[in-house]
Amino acid sequence: MSDQAGTLDFIIEHEDWSQLDGLAARCGAVVQFALAQLSEPRRGAAAVLLADDATIQDLNARFRGKDRPTNVLSFPAPEAEGYPGDVALAFETCAAEALRDGKTLSDHAVHLVLHGVLHLNGMDHMEEDAAEAMEALERAALASVGIADPYRVRMEP
Repeated sequence: MSDQAGTLDFIIEHEDWSQLDGLAARCGAVVQFALAQLSEPRRGAAAVLLADDATIQDLNARFRGKDRPTNVLSFPAPEAEGYPGDVALAFETCAAEALRDGKTLSDHAVHLVLHGVLHLNGMDHMEEDAAEAMEALERAALASVGIADPYRVRMEP
C-alpha cells in the first residue's frame, strides 16, 4: 500500500469494465491533480471496485438502506485505517448514464471515480457552496486530461 495521496487500487469484479483501456491511468491522473489542490488529502491507496449493478445494489441496500443500484458509492475509512476508503461503480448504471448523456463510458467512469475519491477526502455537495467547490475542482481535474465539463447541460441537436 502506498503512503502517497491519490493512489488507486482497482478491483475489476465485472469483466465488462476491462474493455476500457487506460481507465486506471486516466483516473490516477485526475485524482492526483485534484488532491494536489487540497490542503490535507488523505494518504494511502483508495480501493476502486468496478462491479455490476447487482453488487452495487446490495452494497447500497446494506450500507445506505436504498435497495437499488446507483452509479457510484464511496465508503470513507476511519482515519486509523491508514487509507482513504473505498469507491465502487456499477457497470450497467454507468453505461446507461453515459449513453443517455452523450458521453463515453470511460469519461463518465473517470468522473465518478474522482467524485468518489473527493467524498473520501471530506468533500460533499449537500450545501450549495460545498457543491460549487466540489464541482469546480472536478471540472478542473477532468479538463487536465481533456474530459469535458460533466455538469454542463447537454443541448439536443
